[in-house]
Amino acid sequence: MASKFYAVIIGAGGGTGGAVASRFSKEYPVVLLARTPATYESSVKAINEAGGKAIGVNANAGDRASLDAAFETIAKELPDHKLAAAIYNASAGS
Repeated sequence: MASKFYAVIIGAGGGTGGAVASRFSKEYPVVLLARTPATYESSVKAINEAGGKAIGVNANAGDRASLDAAFETIAKELPDHKLAAAIYNASAGS
């Protein structure tokens, strides 16, 4: 991918968040953030297998230090890229 931008989807599981990540991956590398890898692993795998670029990062959206650490990881994984879009997919579940 030639894009020097990326998209972040917070709360990217297999439902709406995964669908949004899949759509954005057609234009940008995508970063899926969730508290546990099990939440984003299948979406990351599907996007990468389809020829897109996706990475998963553990983060708690309610914790500033956790988000700071996540964006440090993103900067290492996608150097010279800029944030194009950030989607917060709040879950109604428990």
